[in-house]
Amino acid sequence: MRTRVLSILAYTGAALMLVVAACVPFKLMGIFSNGVAHAGLHIDAKFTGGTIARTIERSGYKIVVYQLVEPRLLDRSEPFVQLVFEPADSLPRRVSQEIDLDGDGQPDVRVSFNLPSDPNAPMRGDVTALNGKYVSLTHVGGESFSRMVVRTGNQIVVRVPLNKEWARR
Repeated sequence: MRTRVLSILAYTGAALMLVVAACVPFKLMGIFSNGVAHAGLHIDAKFTGGTIARTIERSGYKIVVYQLVEPRLLDRSEPFVQLVFEPADSLPRRVSQEIDLDGDGQPDVRVSFNLPSDPNAPMRGDVTALNGKYVSLTHVGGESFSRMVVRTGNQIVVRVPLNKEWARR
């Protein structure tokens, strides 16, 4: 009799432990996510494009110009400025825009690309530097974090690298 009671208690305890073990992650998920949220962690600007500096309104679409993103201490990427053309559905088939990246009132680059009719088709574009501060790019796609012309959803993301000579100043 005693063996049977101990056996029932052991199996009941084991079943309760399995239920508790299955429920603990759901209870702790809130605690962990609150801890991460208050830790001040954020996604690096290399991946997000940095902070928005200004928005240029065009007829039917806008160009969002981001602030300069500089690499971290051990990061091998180049400094760049990100542009986002949105919505891609409203862009003309051929885009060629002169854009002021640093906010001094003078155009710094000319961005040109053809918008493919298939949204999943790879894109290629050109960036022509209008001064020595930026690097010209020819037929660039998504090969690098700091040199790209890609479509993501309903946006066209263009990253223009800063000239290394200018960055050293």
